[in-house]
Amino acid sequence: MQILMEFLQLTADEVRALAQFAPQLLGRLDAFATTLGEHIDAQALDDGGLAALGHDQRSAVAAMQADHYRELLAPAYTPQLQHHMVEVGALYYRWGLPPMWIMTMSALFAAAFEAFAADLSLAQRRPLMGALYKRLRRDEAWQMEGYRKATESVRRKLERSPLRDALTGSLNRAALQEMLPSALDRARRHGSKVMVGMLEFDDFNGFVAAQGNAVGDTVLQQLAERLRNALRKTDLVARLDGDRFALVLEDIYRIEAVAPLLERLQLDLNLPYTLSDTVIWQCPLSIGITVFPDDNVDAPELLRHAQQAMHNARTSKSHRECFWSFYGREVDALMAVA
Repeated sequence: MQILMEFLQLTADEVRALAQFAPQLLGRLDAFATTLGEHIDAQALDDGGLAALGHDQRSAVAAMQADHYRELLAPAYTPQLQHHMVEVGALYYRWGLPPMWIMTMSALFAAAFEAFAADLSLAQRRPLMGALYKRLRRDEAWQMEGYRKATESVRRKLERSPLRDALTGSLNRAALQEMLPSALDRARRHGSKVMVGMLEFDDFNGFVAAQGNAVGDTVLQQLAERLRNALRKTDLVARLDGDRFALVLEDIYRIEAVAPLLERLQLDLNLPYTLSDTVIWQCPLSIGITVFPDDNVDAPELLRHAQQAMHNARTSKSHRECFWSFYGREVDALMAVA
């Protein structure tokens, strides 16, 4: 970050150009604020990233960006302005706005400044736009830093909290119940889908009865590690009880993409489990899947549907071609592409 900040320092010509034209640019602030407010409201009506924000929150976003417009034209870039950009990035995370929103706002600022500079001579335009672009890149960097810190803070809190399963390090049932509704809210805002899965071994109880609880714990730890490695860091893996795990995968835009994902997961999970230097164990799993909002119910009902689909997968294990089963009306569409 330090190298980037040094690279974005303004030259003497850029400082002079910013000071020369800042009063005229500030005179255009009211028109920019009006256009910005219309853009925010339009995104909300189109079920974009701001759709879940109330009117007061959208007004707050518009007011923050009007302040940002002034800050971009300030004579000096102070530590206070840097701190403000970090806070803005953290606020976007708390409000559920995607990081792309930071880039979107920069693009709107750039368009407004370019429209102003279009009538200037090249000698005037080049240092002015150089200064403004550097300020925009600097603010993007600090907002993204605030967004990243907010994300890491939530993850660290979860890792220290009773929302972690002590044996496997995965999230537990309480964490799933807390986080799944938020995932569904994000899907509604972004027009995406959420895959909710539930899986377990086909004969884990028999294995534990023969090998003992300690060996069973080793297998569960290996299974949890495989799930974490196979999925994205943004996906949720929660151990519910025994060998039963729940999966929550966000940012799915085509239901046909689910089956190939499961095929890759099956390859990772079907590998033998190492019990000792000389003993390995292999047992198929069954997974039940439902996809929101195709299955348009609340979080607890989605989990029940996934469990029902998992039961269906287990009862058909003697003649099934794959280890998963889909709940309800998704079945035909997804199995057709599996």
